[in-house]
This record gives sequence, structure tokens and C-alpha cells, in this order.
Amino acid sequence: MLISFALYSCKEDENTTSPPVPVCDQACQDEHTAYGYIQVFWYIWNQNIAGQPVGTKDFTVPGPQGGSVHVTGTTDYASNGVNTLHLVLQMIGCKGMGEKYNLTFNGTITADGTFSLIHKAITYASPVFGYTGTVGKDDWVTDVDGNCGVIINEAFTSVSGTICSREFAY
Repeated sequence: MLISFALYSCKEDENTTSPPVPVCDQACQDEHTAYGYIQVFWYIWNQNIAGQPVGTKDFTVPGPQGGSVHVTGTTDYASNGVNTLHLVLQMIGCKGMGEKYNLTFNGTITADGTFSLIHKAITYASPVFGYTGTVGKDDWVTDVDGNCGVIINEAFTSVSGTICSREFAY
């Protein structure tokens, strides 16, 4: 009786390829840039306008992490709880930083619209608005830099618009 043994070579597969790195395409970059601007706007609103008397505004304040913002325009508050704003923000080296953005804004941008506890319709617009910095987090961080037309439409549950004539929505 013959017994045969087969010898097999056991070799662990070596995976030399890394997992794919997440990529933030141009639309993603524009979405994060718009998000960063909106966060900076609401910081300025909450720190300097909310809780203050309505009416004419003309003041200069520091940006969240540096630079300055000169705010002019008007605000109003109706008995039905609706806030109205017609503001112009002149940003000079206005820096903002959050979980997915680290941006510096330069230029003049308008903020027009209304909002309440259940409604928001605000448009931020500028024919030429500058931004530079990074967007992203964790495995991906992307440099962004632009000086172009911006329209950001903020609704209660969505944001859309154009940055440098490129459309975005989230």
C-alpha cells in the first residue's frame, strides 16, 4: 500500500494596493466651500445681530478665526416670528474653520431673505468673491482657491447655487 503526500506551498497573498482614497470632486469642493461660508455667516449673525434691536446695521467685527467683516444693511422681525435681512458683508481676510473646512474669505457679498423657526430662504450673492483654504476631513483634504461669482441659496432643508458658474446642491 502506497501512501502519497502532496506538499503544497502555502503563501499569504500580499496585497500591495492600498484602499482607494476618498476623492472630493469639484462639486464636493463647492458644496463644502458654500457650507463654510454659511457657517461663518451664521456665526457673525449669532454673535453680533441676534438678540439686538432690528433696524439699520453698520459695524465691523472680527471673523471667527481672524480677519474682519464690515456689516451694513437692515434687519427686521415680524410679530409672526419671521426675521428679514438685507445685509452687505465686506470680508477682509475673514477666516472660518469647522469640521470640513478651513477657509479665508475676501470680498463683498449680500445676504437677503427671511427665516423663522420653520422656514428659511436666504440668498448670498456676489459678482466677485474670493475664497482660499482647504475643505475635507480625515482621509481627504483638498485645497480650494477662487475669486469669482457666487450665488448660494439656503433653504430650510437644502442649499444650492453656483460658484464660479459651477452648479452645486446638497
